[in-house]
Amino acid sequence: MVLDRKRVACPLRVGGEVLPQVEEFKYLGVLFTSEGKMEREIDRRIGAASAVMRSVYQTVVVKKELSRKAKLLIYRSIYVPTLTYGHELWVMTERTRSARGYKRPK
Repeated sequence: MVLDRKRVACPLRVGGEVLPQVEEFKYLGVLFTSEGKMEREIDRRIGAASAVMRSVYQTVVVKKELSRKAKLLIYRSIYVPTLTYGHELWVMTERTRSARGYKRPK
């Protein structure tokens, strides 16, 4: 994969075999694209975190037997890491912020 705004052909030969050039790939659970943009990865993370929240809703959130503290511990140990995994690589642009409803702290 070549990181560039324009499509650039960059043939890579290993042991006489030409490897295919890809536009995106997943490495250690993080999606990288040839354009270097992280919007798709951010959307993937939001979707994964939403799926986690849906799956624990019936078993955790609505249970009256669990204390608020226990629910918060579950939220912080499952939901937050799912949402923020790989976030160190994210570059937040104004377009990304506005598209996802992110509000800059005052």
